[in-house]
Amino acid sequence: MNRKQFIRTLSVAAVGTAVAPELFSARPPAKKWTPPDPVMSLPETRFSDVFADGWTLALLPDTQIYTRDFPDVYLRQTRWLAANKERMNLRFVAHEGDIVDNNIHSEWLVAKEAMNELRRANVPYSLTTGNHDIGQWGKSGDRSTLLNDYFTIRDYRNSKAKGLFEDLHLENSWHKVPVPGGELLVISLEFGPRPAVLEWANKIVSDNKNIDTIVVTHAYNYFDGSRYDWAKKGTKQRWNPHAYALAKDNPDAVTDATEMWDCFISKHANIRFVFSGHVLENGTGYLSSPGKDGRAVHQILANYQGGVKPDRGYGGGGFMRLVHFNAGGKTAAIKTYSPWYDLWLAEPAHDFTVEL
Repeated sequence: MNRKQFIRTLSVAAVGTAVAPELFSARPPAKKWTPPDPVMSLPETRFSDVFADGWTLALLPDTQIYTRDFPDVYLRQTRWLAANKERMNLRFVAHEGDIVDNNIHSEWLVAKEAMNELRRANVPYSLTTGNHDIGQWGKSGDRSTLLNDYFTIRDYRNSKAKGLFEDLHLENSWHKVPVPGGELLVISLEFGPRPAVLEWANKIVSDNKNIDTIVVTHAYNYFDGSRYDWAKKGTKQRWNPHAYALAKDNPDAVTDATEMWDCFISKHANIRFVFSGHVLENGTGYLSSPGKDGRAVHQILANYQGGVKPDRGYGGGGFMRLVHFNAGGKTAAIKTYSPWYDLWLAEPAHDFTVEL
């Protein structure tokens, strides 16, 4: 599928209920990917004309290997975002979970230092937990996490308005973001959200039904683009939240993507995007499904950590997603960039446009 055909597929998927859900999955390139040499300092990035107007949402996929082995890569990501916030009109940064690898103090210290770059630059951001952020040694045996030992609601001071599911717990949060023409609502949800969390999220979105909404969670799309569906596919889809120790004694305390879709996302006409990480293999996937009023809900996976094919070095190579909304609000361009290599990925799985 060439780029023009891919964009046409996304455009058709966006027209409403008359079309079936559209799936997109990238396959690893035939040739081994050879990482370039890292740039030694913060790059003077060349932006495409896409960034000439409108505004940008940045997404940080799994940073777990950076906090464990390559802290400079994580720090480069957030310093670059802070340094280029005006050039991109950066309005918000959302982390997709698996902030750390082993839920230990040394790794959370790295995460804190990196995210402080955004706080000091007055860039609002959200965090949520992945499976490696919870339980002893990040084994997700329970929902205990050191996240709240290192981050508090004060770290969300740059959000115009915000709220938490539980006091003193940042795993589930909402943020109102001023954007050209109005506001955006961002809801960040924990790994395999508890049913009570989805009830809370339903109320938040219903109370803000006139505001376009983006949902960020850790595990949602599979690498073939489909949603996680434990009831129908079970272990045929690897890494479903129901397969983790967290759900062993209480399976009803965990939901997967299909349950999230049925109980929460599909019920709201104002939810436009769902972003997630978590999945290995090729680490990318796209699904467009008609929501409550027939408008497309774009569900997008991105993960570049070590273990994803191809291996991009340095625990993921510092690649992140930049979602740039054009000034007219009609399209969103999804771009993938690494300030570690000063490199844009141009393949259709990493560089595409969706119609809103």
